Amino acid sequence: MLAWLGLGSLTHAGAVSASSGDFFPVAPAAKIVDTRSSLGVSAALGAASTASFQVLGQGGVPASGVSAVSVDITAANATSSGSYLEMWPDGTTRPYPASVINFSSGADTSNSAIVAVGSDGKIDVYNSSGTVDLIVSVNGYFTSAAGATSPGGYVPVTSSRIVDTRDGTGAPLATIAPGGTLDVQVDGVDSVTDESSIYANITVPSPGAAGSLYAYATGASPGQPTVSYKSVTTSQGAVIPVGTGGQITLKNASTTQSINVVLDVYGYFTEAPSGGGKFAAVQDRLLDTRTSTAVAAHSTVSVAVGGGDGIPTAFGAAVLNLTTTSQQNSGYLQVWGTGPTVPPGISVDNFQASTTTADQVIVEPGTQGAVSIYNDSAGTIQLIVDLQGWFSSDQVDATPDPTDTAPDPTVSDPGPKPSGAVTVSAAPTVSDTPTPTVSPASGAASVSGTFTNGAGAGVPNLTVTLTAPDALTDDTTGETTLPVVGTTTTASDGSWSYTLPDPLPSSLQTLADANSGVLNLSATVNGYTSDGHMMTATDNVSAGVAEGSSTTQAAQDVRAYNTPHTQALRIDTDVTPLDAPADSDTASSLAQSITNSADPDADTAALPTYQSATSGTSAYAANTAEGVDYSSVIPMDNVCTPHETIVKKQIQYTTVGEAHAYWDAKASFDYSSTMSSQIGIATSANGKNWSITGSASETKTTGHSTGYSGKGPYFARQWRVPINYAYVRIKLTCLHSPTSYSYEIRPLGYKVPSGGAVGEYGKDVRKYDGSHGYTSAPDSRRGLVRPGTYFSLSSGRSMTYTVGATVFGIGINSQTIYNGTHTQKIEAGNKSEDHAIWGAKGTLYGKPGAFYSY
Repeated sequence: MLAWLGLGSLTHAGAVSASSGDFFPVAPAAKIVDTRSSLGVSAALGAASTASFQVLGQGGVPASGVSAVSVDITAANATSSGSYLEMWPDGTTRPYPASVINFSSGADTSNSAIVAVGSDGKIDVYNSSGTVDLIVSVNGYFTSAAGATSPGGYVPVTSSRIVDTRDGTGAPLATIAPGGTLDVQVDGVDSVTDESSIYANITVPSPGAAGSLYAYATGASPGQPTVSYKSVTTSQGAVIPVGTGGQITLKNASTTQSINVVLDVYGYFTEAPSGGGKFAAVQDRLLDTRTSTAVAAHSTVSVAVGGGDGIPTAFGAAVLNLTTTSQQNSGYLQVWGTGPTVPPGISVDNFQASTTTADQVIVEPGTQGAVSIYNDSAGTIQLIVDLQGWFSSDQVDATPDPTDTAPDPTVSDPGPKPSGAVTVSAAPTVSDTPTPTVSPASGAASVSGTFTNGAGAGVPNLTVTLTAPDALTDDTTGETTLPVVGTTTTASDGSWSYTLPDPLPSSLQTLADANSGVLNLSATVNGYTSDGHMMTATDNVSAGVAEGSSTTQAAQDVRAYNTPHTQALRIDTDVTPLDAPADSDTASSLAQSITNSADPDADTAALPTYQSATSGTSAYAANTAEGVDYSSVIPMDNVCTPHETIVKKQIQYTTVGEAHAYWDAKASFDYSSTMSSQIGIATSANGKNWSITGSASETKTTGHSTGYSGKGPYFARQWRVPINYAYVRIKLTCLHSPTSYSYEIRPLGYKVPSGGAVGEYGKDVRKYDGSHGYTSAPDSRRGLVRPGTYFSLSSGRSMTYTVGATVFGIGINSQTIYNGTHTQKIEAGNKSEDHAIWGAKGTLYGKPGAFYSY
């Protein structure tokens, strides 16, 4: 029976590189980093430090057209009793935690990895503790796209042991002498054919002392060491180029001791571009049993790889880094594709008691894109599985599957419902909510809001100018003046309202049609202080303009769920245009720390009214200029014209919903090919202090359906979709005032990054499920799902994620409007007890936001 442990401790999912093409071996492997001699990186890595090194143009890797590299990594001269390294493409957010090697002081440690390369040709590396020297050798690279004359892709084979010098398998029954070599035939062995390189796991059993081993193409130079083995059994996955006569050579670098070697083959890279699967890099933590249950002695866990991170359930092979820690005994792992097959009887990640070890493996998946991992030891272990990427089934683009509908692999019988002694009042039975029907809307759409001063008092007689920011698109270049929709004036309490023309002018109707019948609007006011300082505020609202027989679900939803906002004016003294914040500012921002947190509560953590990418929660007086506090606003009778320029764009995966399944149930979150989400917009008068000023209704066609289905039991995850955001600089030119600048961060719409996923998992939110949450919920929010039935939430709004995404260092909020195509769903199993659910924010048939499960 497979002990399904779930997907644990994911903190940054799906950092997907540009999709890769063919594989080129680098033979011999070329050293590109050695901190001992300041090659590539000038000095040893300190504790909690990050360095970057150049890959493109180094060691036989071309200067362009490369998306990822296969490397051998050695950690030497470590001072920490237990540390690890992470690697990721430069210019992107660190995908913490996704280690590539774990090491301690006392002996050099090595491992292999496949890592995407940043757009600048560099890779970043992070060391968690102590100091350590880093050695990196590149043994191959993946092109950015498939070619007609290059070597090909990856072909998995049934894993098999082709060499074991201890019993004479594939080699003489003899150790490899000090400095000696062993030639191994691989071409034509166990389905390996027309190969340029093989992927194998190399094990050096019980050598007695530390040393190193070379694995290289026969007839070529040894290049750099492949495995740095310890005095105990050591194993490591490796890409090995094949040389003369279809052979590879293993060389014992020790000058004092003989060693045995074991070689297990998992697949090969083809010689020609006509075969093999293409590679796409993805960094994601798939499993961390430290947050759930340790793997028992002589037991198996199954880990789902396909169906998440944009990976189809049927694919060629997964590149995994397996880490074991807190082992009670020595032992090893076995890994194979989940299904009717039995363990292959060959080892990876040989480990000792209480010593953290890591080993890379490229494995062909089994049923529903899952792999099984067996703990072959007499004690429990904690197991961590990090995904480095995946290969398509054949030589086709390794692009993400637009759907994620496969059920999880076989799970253990959940048995009786936990905490059966819970006593609460009976909850009503709930049934599936019917799909809402679109009732024709009548009358012109209207929008409204309120503008105040910094003290919260409404400001009358301000001219409210409404423009259509959807005119800014991904293709917009240069300075742009947005089309003006109309103007109105604030009342004595600062409130305002505006009814849109009906019918709309054709130019505005075109924008609304492209957004499923919804027109996004920016409402801007300007005033000044008694001594001439400019004051400004913007509110972002949406109008459901489609009506009558043309009424869309999106337009109906916007009309039903719009809530007027209140926005305060701020001093605007910025007369110098600023650029977007640097990536380092984004990485160190408060919002980014919330995004990086594994705690789902951080998603809705309180951010300061005015965020800053550079100063965290430092106070900001919105109405103070040059030491003077201004609390009154004089309406501006001046003529001002705003001009928008997109300074920078970035795609950020943004949380739009979640689904829960506890005990005997399955969870689904369906997000259709038409968006239905409200994405926050941030504005700033000085480019430093930002606030959320309303939102844009993104209802455009995406071209992809995303989400997940049939996940569980004991499963609950957020779901994120890629949104393209723009950093906009607004130049305000007024007739009798100096030119000033303000800034805006706004969504341009759904956009899949090159080689990226159409959607990806967010945080693990299982902490909200179970008996405690159910008993703590008000009676009015509870409901029971009968065995064999289901309940879907298909009306109302989802949870509001205060930090749905971090964009240019600012926390952007988000939520989804549920309808017939955007749902959270739970399917109850057939056990005798009812399944319990309850609304997170309200009643199940009201505005629950999301529902939890017990």
